[in-house]
Amino acid sequence: KASSRFRALASKSRAGGAAAARYGSAEYWRARYGAEGGMEAFDWYLRWEQLRDTLLPLLSREDDPEFRATELLLLGCGTSTLGEQIYGEGFMNITNVDRCEEVIAAMQERHQAQLDGSAAAGAKGKKPDKKSATPEPTEPKVPMAFVAADATSLPQDWAGRFDVVVDKAMLDAVACGEAKWQTVEAVMHSVSRVLKPGSGVYMSISHAGPEVRKKMLVGPHQDDESDYSSEYGWDFSHGAVPRPLSNPNADPKAKDKVELVPSALYSAEKDVYHIYTCRKR
Repeated sequence: KASSRFRALASKSRAGGAAAARYGSAEYWRARYGAEGGMEAFDWYLRWEQLRDTLLPLLSREDDPEFRATELLLLGCGTSTLGEQIYGEGFMNITNVDRCEEVIAAMQERHQAQLDGSAAAGAKGKKPDKKSATPEPTEPKVPMAFVAADATSLPQDWAGRFDVVVDKAMLDAVACGEAKWQTVEAVMHSVSRVLKPGSGVYMSISHAGPEVRKKMLVGPHQDDESDYSSEYGWDFSHGAVPRPLSNPNADPKAKDKVELVPSALYSAEKDVYHIYTCRKR
C-alpha cells in the first residue's frame, strides 16, 4: 500500500525531468565541488540579511534577546556563508552538515582561517597592559562544527539535541532525486529525531510552493488537510519572502553591483521564496 502511494505521488511530480534530476545526485555535487572554483562561497536563494528577521526570533528568546546558546544544525551546508554569518551574530553552537566530505573539509579549513585572522586582528588591536609589554591573550571563540553525514541518517547520538534545524534548498535538491518520496520521508524522520521534543523547529527554505512541499513536510501517508503531522510530530506552517532583485552571491562591497529592474510581469506576491516552519510538539 505504501509503495503504491509513493508511485502515485511520484507520477504527479515528474516535471523538470532530467534537467532537475541532477541536483538529487551525489555524483553531481562531487563534480560541482571538484570543478575549478567549486569551493568558492555560494548561497542558494537567500543570504542571512534576507533571512535575519525570520530566523533570528527562532534562534534567540523572547525574554532574552541576547541569548546565544541555541543548538543550530545547518543541513546541506555546501559552501554557503549562512553559518559564518549567523556565527558572526554571536551564535557558536552551530553544526554544519553535508554528505560531501570534500566540501566539509574545505569549509572547516575556511572557517579556521577566519578564526585565525580574527584572533590575529584582535591581538594586534588590543592595548597592552600598563604593567606588561605584551598584550593579554585573546580568549579563542568556540569554532563551528563540520560533519560529513547524510541527512537521511543523522548520527544516533544527536537525538533530541537541536533547537533549530535549517535547510536552504537541500529539500529541493533531495526532491529532484530518484525514489524521492522514500528519500524525503527518511530525511524528515531523521530531522524530527534530532530536534528537541516540545520545542525544536525545522525550517526549510524552498523555491516550491505549499501545493508541492506540504505533502513532503507533513508526510505522504497523511490524507487529511491538517497542519499537524502525526508522522513527524510537528506543526506545519508556511510563509514567504520576496525574491531579492540582486544576485545573492554578489560582493556586497562591490562598486559595480547590478540591481535587477522588475518587468511588468513581476509580481511581489508570486515571485517569492517559501519558508516552511515545522515545530515539534
